[in-house]
Amino acid sequence: MSNAQGGSMDICCVGSRYTARTILTRIILLGTILAAQARVSAAGPGSHFDIGAQTACEAEMLGKMAAHEVFSGKAYDVLTKIARAYGRETPHIYVFPGDWNMAYVAASVAVDGRGKILAGQQAIELFDVPALKGFLGHEMAHLVSDSAAQGCNDYILRDPQIEADADALAARTLGTQSVKAFLERVLALTEGQNLDAERRLEVLQ
Repeated sequence: MSNAQGGSMDICCVGSRYTARTILTRIILLGTILAAQARVSAAGPGSHFDIGAQTACEAEMLGKMAAHEVFSGKAYDVLTKIARAYGRETPHIYVFPGDWNMAYVAASVAVDGRGKILAGQQAIELFDVPALKGFLGHEMAHLVSDSAAQGCNDYILRDPQIEADADALAARTLGTQSVKAFLERVLALTEGQNLDAERRLEVLQ
């Protein structure tokens, strides 16, 4: 949940007490890892990744969010170019109504090698192409770094260093200006009150 200064919540914990849609409306932007409904574990000796559980989890979560996959349009075109820069296949991109958050689905890349990124419809409308490139590039950085050690229903601590690392990877891959444009747009939309975006922008200077 955002604080009085407009900062992002520190923990993303979508479990049985929350629907994915509810939690996303409480988070103010900036690379929060999305989790949802069925426990998946891929970490630890002797464990195995349960693709069936992950797939069921993703389907339930996407349904609750009323998210639909897109195959054309502004966000898809930008993400396709980003994926090319990362040397990866274009992830599945799902758009959900309202909201201007984005997230990637934890462990989704382990299902088919592409992974899933979610974008709120308002993010697509409110961010111009350079800022959208930085925003989606940040999520792509999380996606390509995802080891599938945590799955669709895991409680994931939002680590500021991991967010900064994602910014840095996106900046190296796409250029610093795109990531700066993303963070500057966040600050503009929050009237300069998002402390997380402000700190991360300072790191990129």
